[in-house]
Amino acid sequence: MSNIELSTKYSSKRSFGWCQDASDFRSLKNVVQIFDNKSEFHNNLINARIPMLVEDPVLVKKFQKILKTEPLQISYSDLVGTHSNPRKNSPCNAIIQASVCGQVKQYLSDWASDSFLRWAHLCGFIKYNGENDTFEITEDGLEYSSSIDNSDEEKEIILNAILKYPPVSRILQLLSNGEHLSKFEIGSQLGFVGDEGFTSLPQNILLTSLAMTTDTKEKNKMKSDWDGSSDKYARQICKWLQKLGLVRQVEKDYKITLDGKEYIEKIGQAYMITPDGLKAYRKLQGVNKVSKISKNVFWEMLCPKANDRYYIRNRRAYIIKFLSDSSSPISLEKIKEKLDDVKFDESLETIKDDIIGLQNIGLFIKESSNGYILNDDIQNLVIPLNSIGTGKSDTLRLKDFCRDILENIPHNYLNLIDLAYDPKSNRQFEMEVVDLFVSECGYKGLHLGGGRKPDGIIYTDTLDENYGTIIDTKAYSKGYSLPISQADEMRRYIEENNKRDEKINSNKWWLNFPDIIKKFGFLFVSSEFNGQFESKLKNIAQSTSIHGGALNVVNLLILAENIKSNIMDLEQVYNLITQDSEIKLIDA
Repeated sequence: MSNIELSTKYSSKRSFGWCQDASDFRSLKNVVQIFDNKSEFHNNLINARIPMLVEDPVLVKKFQKILKTEPLQISYSDLVGTHSNPRKNSPCNAIIQASVCGQVKQYLSDWASDSFLRWAHLCGFIKYNGENDTFEITEDGLEYSSSIDNSDEEKEIILNAILKYPPVSRILQLLSNGEHLSKFEIGSQLGFVGDEGFTSLPQNILLTSLAMTTDTKEKNKMKSDWDGSSDKYARQICKWLQKLGLVRQVEKDYKITLDGKEYIEKIGQAYMITPDGLKAYRKLQGVNKVSKISKNVFWEMLCPKANDRYYIRNRRAYIIKFLSDSSSPISLEKIKEKLDDVKFDESLETIKDDIIGLQNIGLFIKESSNGYILNDDIQNLVIPLNSIGTGKSDTLRLKDFCRDILENIPHNYLNLIDLAYDPKSNRQFEMEVVDLFVSECGYKGLHLGGGRKPDGIIYTDTLDENYGTIIDTKAYSKGYSLPISQADEMRRYIEENNKRDEKINSNKWWLNFPDIIKKFGFLFVSSEFNGQFESKLKNIAQSTSIHGGALNVVNLLILAENIKSNIMDLEQVYNLITQDSEIKLIDA
């Protein structure tokens, strides 16, 4: 039987299990020692750092009183604090803020404090009390706190704690065959398929954009700023592993060909496993009778970001429980039956994607002809019986609907649905739309974006009469009505492409269409469309003599599936997208 707990009392406001911006082990130890009243740092925090860094005398007294309390439990708000606008002027107003020096100030921001708190938690050095939103130290944390700095004992404690974290297992697994992988190549295989909280930038689109960019400063900005959440997790975890000697960072070269010309682009955040890393991975597997390490799986890490996160976390947690309870392989059909028993009505495709996601966060789940078996001991997983939620959101239902239809398109593209409804994800959305057309539908194309350029272009090069399409993507939470200003913007792109005069636009974006392309269309892609947008499509066509269309995100996925399954060819697609109307392959 599993050690997974069912609780009517547990609840959580936090998204634990994933961390992006904390990598200094010395600072991690300080955060753990906040909770150890026998540590020198704890006493120094009370008597020196808090009085020095916290300006508000009321807060000083409050924090000193809290830190002298036994048993010591500290609330999330007292640990992390808040910020004011602008953030750089925010005063020190929390205990973790005062515990670690920032890059500019002598204290951390609330964001960085939260990152260190998550890190200490995922290592198992502190535990969370969901009933009152507080934290306290664990036995492992006390052992770490009392270890001598820079000793072999300290390193061994850190190593064992890190190895209990499932995504570490996943990354070592990906690198274990000698692969040299970038953060994007790792990130694309880390986390749950198609989830809003696990996005990875399409590396091929990034490399193409880099090859098109001549400005070194702009290139470096793209390399540092362009990444998805899973890419950031991969980079952060690899930093930990690098410091522990389990991986090494090695710059990787990529060859890109554009218009017959070859470019070499470099990605610095790329990694290879070391002999110590291979040894650690074998330890995780329990090879050569070495005792296998249990894995810390926190309910919150099963879905960090989604409107339905409580529902999804519980569904995935139950799948882990069913696998953990079974000593023999268990089939998808049997898992479905068990989910039905706990009021989760899910398709086999959804369950299969969840299992792939559990593998991708680092659980050793093997598939056989008889089903799936879990080869891990799970600890710290609590399923809150009172947090299932009220059911599925419309977005989740759309994803489930598409999941059962997409037989040939990889299900990671389901995150396009989340991106399409999130205005903060415009760039990721436009890049993934282009990637879908290029990687799955047989088009050539480029992500452009930026000032005075369309979001992307796609074109054919295998037809008797090839064509190009100007793409404009719009991530809108409540649908897109095609405002006049943005209709005018598309009209301008079409006219620039028709005239091809650098006096009109010096960036000459149209040159990315090969000379063989003689006919063109345009396409708007968004979450959904409303208002009088079709009349605006017709106006664009009337004024430019170039025809186009609009495609909502669900129909985009269906279109891609039809193309890849040979239901529709690219000539038919051209006829479809140049009817000056919304393309409706399915009513969604």
